[in-house]
Amino acid sequence: MELLIFDRNLTFKGIVEGFISFRYVRKYFEAGEFELHCGLTPEILSLLKRENIIYIKGDPEAAYIEYVNLKQDEEGKEIIIAKGYFLTGYLNRRIIWGTEIINDTTENAMRQLVDHNCINPMDLSRIINNLTLGSLKGFNESVNYQVSYSNLAEEIKNLSNISDLGHRIKFDPVNKDLIFEVYKGQDRSISQNVNPRIIFSKEFENVLSQEFTDSLNNYKNLVLIGGIGEGPERKLATVGNSAGLDRFEIFADQKSLTNVDKDNNVLSEQAYHDLLIEKGNEALAATKEVLTFDSTINVNSNLAYKKDFNLGDIVTCVSKRWNLVINARITEVEEVYEQNGQTINIIFGNNVPTLIDKLKQKMRG
Repeated sequence: MELLIFDRNLTFKGIVEGFISFRYVRKYFEAGEFELHCGLTPEILSLLKRENIIYIKGDPEAAYIEYVNLKQDEEGKEIIIAKGYFLTGYLNRRIIWGTEIINDTTENAMRQLVDHNCINPMDLSRIINNLTLGSLKGFNESVNYQVSYSNLAEEIKNLSNISDLGHRIKFDPVNKDLIFEVYKGQDRSISQNVNPRIIFSKEFENVLSQEFTDSLNNYKNLVLIGGIGEGPERKLATVGNSAGLDRFEIFADQKSLTNVDKDNNVLSEQAYHDLLIEKGNEALAATKEVLTFDSTINVNSNLAYKKDFNLGDIVTCVSKRWNLVINARITEVEEVYEQNGQTINIIFGNNVPTLIDKLKQKMRG
């Protein structure tokens, strides 16, 4: 397998092959990540530099190097370790400069945030070179949205979560373009009749190992949103209607959510209430129950990765021994390439929140 290396101006620099291991993790709702281990040579050292781009020929995405580590063991053997993120991670270098108020499709909202802060910003020094918007797909999921001064990548991820839409920056090495696009996986579950049905199961011998998690850790299903005002004058809204022990409450502090639009017109009570409701939906999207299959796929089975199924698709996971039949979206695919072969690990459904995820949710309010 060859890894093509480009500098951040998208100029081809060389090829890395014969590496020790390469872990390449594609993600639907956020930027993926990679880790590459190679024997150290002068040529490899010249290619694996911070900010250089690693590309697998034919893949829609690529990744940039953020971290480089050189190691020598007791026997004098030298290796180089490079880590980084997919090009979508460039969005993490921008904030939303000012206030954006959007009542539109979620696809248009994501495109507008990227355009205003990376492609056509007021301050030209904020432009990310070579970045363009891809074709409009016309997804009809909608959002009533207001945000100020937040991290751009986090907001795009948030919009992806509440709409179930994926996003990525595609790499076009021929035209030297970075193309931001919103996309949606295909429904290939047993609940539909349009696409070929995809079933993953140990019984079908297309799964080598599997792990199932069903957790209420961090789960909330009713949110009280607090907007502008103090005491009894504070604007409040509620999303959710569960009761008794089935009711898991959370408070979302949105004091910074202004009731004035970009033209300094005061919003109506209903318009402001709708904004609060949308913030409530965002909060609940980040606190879903965890229902996840984590499986290692048999790459020699009846199902071919990227042909029969791909990142973002909804498929069916079955375990007769565990009495489980679940339709779930493929939210993460880990490709591992080593000298003894390839491994594909897939996460179906929403994964267990990490400590960092929880801290980010707390900071968002």
